[in-house]
Order: sequence, then structure tokens, then C-alpha cells
Amino acid sequence: MIRSVAMAFCLLASTAAAQDTGLADPWPPELIDPAAVIGDAAPADLILPMPCGGGMAFQKVAVPTDVDNPLADRPFRMGQSGSDTGFSDYLKPTYLRGAFNDHDAGASVYYVARYEMNEAQYRALTGNCTAPFTRKDQFAKGDLTWFQAVDLMRVYTEWLLAHAGDAMPSEGDRTGFLRLPTEPEWEFAARGGIKADQGTFVARRFYADGKMSDFAHYQAPGQGRGKLRPVGIRKPNPLGLYDIYGNAEELMLEPYRLNAIGRAHGQTGGLVTRGGSIDTEEAQIYTAQRREYPMFSAATGSALVGPFFGIRPVISAQIVTDANYDRIRGEWIAEADGEAGASTDPLGALAMMLEAEVDPRRKESLGALQLEFRRAREEAQESLAQAAKSTLLSGAAFVDTLVEDSAEISRLQYAALGLRDLAKTAIGDQRADFMRQWMDTNERIDGLRSNLRTYLLSYRSALETLADDIPPDQREAAFQTLGRDLAGSGQSQLMERVNSFWEDLTLYEQSPDMDEVQLLQMAIDGT
Repeated sequence: MIRSVAMAFCLLASTAAAQDTGLADPWPPELIDPAAVIGDAAPADLILPMPCGGGMAFQKVAVPTDVDNPLADRPFRMGQSGSDTGFSDYLKPTYLRGAFNDHDAGASVYYVARYEMNEAQYRALTGNCTAPFTRKDQFAKGDLTWFQAVDLMRVYTEWLLAHAGDAMPSEGDRTGFLRLPTEPEWEFAARGGIKADQGTFVARRFYADGKMSDFAHYQAPGQGRGKLRPVGIRKPNPLGLYDIYGNAEELMLEPYRLNAIGRAHGQTGGLVTRGGSIDTEEAQIYTAQRREYPMFSAATGSALVGPFFGIRPVISAQIVTDANYDRIRGEWIAEADGEAGASTDPLGALAMMLEAEVDPRRKESLGALQLEFRRAREEAQESLAQAAKSTLLSGAAFVDTLVEDSAEISRLQYAALGLRDLAKTAIGDQRADFMRQWMDTNERIDGLRSNLRTYLLSYRSALETLADDIPPDQREAAFQTLGRDLAGSGQSQLMERVNSFWEDLTLYEQSPDMDEVQLLQMAIDGT
């Protein structure tokens, strides 16, 4: 239940309190990086100090891109393809770049808090350092307004810059600061970033194995009865982030917008939370899930306080500074000029020049250049057509392998059940022989499953290549040409697989975020 209350603290008083650098008793280490203390996780990538002798753990999120080009960023698809909540979370293209550059890794990076802000960290930022910090302060902090969340990030940044400036990530004259995450930053990190393989990244949830209770506190028996829980005691996502699902629902920087069939709708609304909370049912928790709340309570007129509104800070930085202004401006002009040039048909321009030219020698040279352009264009189109045909054939082969391996796994599973039953009734050497056969069969099943996942990744890659990299008219032409070639050579069985893969491509374009189970089922059903 959402309720509205008066502001929990005076902003000016909280700022002054946070400036107190006197150290309280040392924090129990699980208040800063619990998974590295009570679990088996590696230490966090970065720990920033806090007032009262505390700290906050962060993970680095790598976003591969051309770090030498300040305008380069990484495209990815947010959302999911389901239509029930498509008005809010349907697939849409977006772009992301981190605030800092890692030249060795060839990636931009940003930092996101490893855990939701806990009670201890909230106390430190509001100057409540008198009472000892205990394990009870490990619980996620709720009961916040969006405005309080934004101001806490201001208070923390000001304290860091005043008392621990060297700890804050920076690059040249660009110094980091803390704020709430944007939705693309949150979702890219929640999906696992580049730590997740493609099949996992696009899936509805970031885990393929296990169950929701392994990763989240949510509304279910034994899950805390609607009260926030300690952070960092469930399993992490692929990036090493904890409580991405459930516990506190995490406030976003930007306001809510509808999804207008693949783009942000023009109307701007209330505040956004992501990830669900301890009060959210399992079925409503998935990576693309978004929820809107009003900024203010209509009943009281005060800023809305959510009992489960929480914070997962990110570290960002200014983009344009005096030092890089000229470089960014120059890159933009160069790209703009390139786009303008690319938008002009060179053959059309040459034809106009030829028509206007009166000098016979120049006209001959322009004619030769026009011929070279035509040849180059034809060669490029032929190369693209060949690539499309090869990808169609590869996809058909992957379909064939997936179907055969799935059938073999089913056969072996049935055989394993029979061997297990025989071992139960056999005695002596015969029982040992059945057990060895049973173990060998299970090893073969495990091997086939591993191969199956590899083929699924290749199958998805072929679908992505055709859907994203080949224009629809050219892939249609390649499909028709390939069909005629296979019919002419009497390869009817292969053509059936190509047709099946072509149908899969249509389904894939409608739901490119299929998980592995759905992808495999699509390949099998198509045959």
C-alpha cells in the first residue's frame, strides 16, 4: 500500500549532518558488502566511503563501444514482446554508453550499486550516527519519496567530493557524481550486461536455472510478510547485482512514459520503479517490468512516500566539458557530413553530372566512374545476397541438429529411466552393470544438452543476422533464389528445413526476446 507522509527529514539539516566526518564504531562488514562476507562472492569492484565510517559497494558495468569516439554508443533492445503489458514494456530500441572509458577493454563503463541502499547507509547520509550500527541495519531502506531519493544522491556526492574526492571515479576534468539510474542503465545491468550470453540477456528473467525464491524477496509464503528484508542474502544476477528482483522497488531518474508500439510515447507521467518489491507477486516480476506511481498524493498534497520505494545509485559524469568540447563538436560535424553524403545516391549524382558535362574527356572519365560505381554496387549486393543465402542454409542446418539432438535426448532419458528401474530390481554384478549404463547414459544426456545450448546460440545468431542486418527485400530475394536452387538440385528435404527456418524467422521478429526454452520449442514445432 502506498501512503503519503510529511518529508522524513529536513534537507538542510540532513546535508549538515552528512558533513560530519567523525567516525562511529566500525560497521559490521555485512553492512557494506554482505555477499563477500556471508557468501562466497568476490569483493565488489568499488567501495565508496560514507559518513559515520561506512561504505557503499558498486559493480562496474562495461558497455562495449568505440571509446575513442565520444559519440559512439551501444544499441540494445529494452522491454519484452508480450502484448498484455505492451503499453508499458513492449520492445523498443535504445542506446547506452558508460560515463568512463576503459581503453584496455575497449568499453565504456558506469558503476551501479551492488545492493539496494540499506538502513545503515540511509542513517549515515542523514547524520544518524549516534546509535551503534548493527546487523538490523542491513535491511533495505524504504519509506522514501522520489524527491528524498534524489536529494540523498546530492548529499552523498557533496560529502564524497568534500571528504573523499580521490575515491570518486573520474576521467580528466570529468568527475563522477551519484544519481538515480536511468531506465536503460538499470535494465542493461539487470539483464546482466555483457556478463550474460545473448540467450540469457534477452530472456524474460535473468536466470535460466533455479527459481524466483533463489534470487528475490517477493510476495509469497515465507518471504517476509510484506516487510523489506536484508540486502545481499539471495543469489545475484550475472553481473553480481543483488535484489534486482523484489525487496525494494527501485526508483528511476526519469518519469514514466507509455510505450507507443516500440517508442516512448509523447506524454510524460509520474515516477517509475523497476524490479518489483516484497509486495509483488512472482508472476509480475520480470526484467522489463515497469510501474508508474504519482509524484504526489491526491489525498494529502504531499510528495508520495512508498513503503517499498528504494534506491540503487549509479555513478555518472558530465559529458561536455571545456576540455572535450572541440572534440565532441568535431566528431558530430564529421558524422553529420557523412550522413548527408550517404543520403545522396552517388549514381544519381553522377548521372546529373554526366548530363551537364560538355567536355568530352571529362564526360568519358565520369562515364567510366559511373561504371565502376555500378560494378561496386552490384558486387556489394551480390555479397549480401550470398551472405543471406549462407545464413539461411546455416539456420536450416541448426534446425536439423536441434531437432535430432532433442529427439536423442528424449530417447536417452527414456532409456535412463528403464536402466534405473532395472538396477532397482537387479543384484550383484548385474546391478552394478545397470548402474554403470545408467551413469553413462546420463553423461551422454549432459553432453547433448551442452551441445544443444551451443547450437541454440548459433541458431539465435542466424536469426538475428537475417532480422537485423539484411534488408527485408534482399533476404526475401535470397530465400526465393535459394528455393529455386534447391528445387533444381532435388534437395527437397533441405528445402523443408529452409522453409521451417524461414517461418521461424517470422516468429522471431515478433518476439526476439524468446528464452532458450521458447527458442528450442519454436525450432521443433516448425518441423
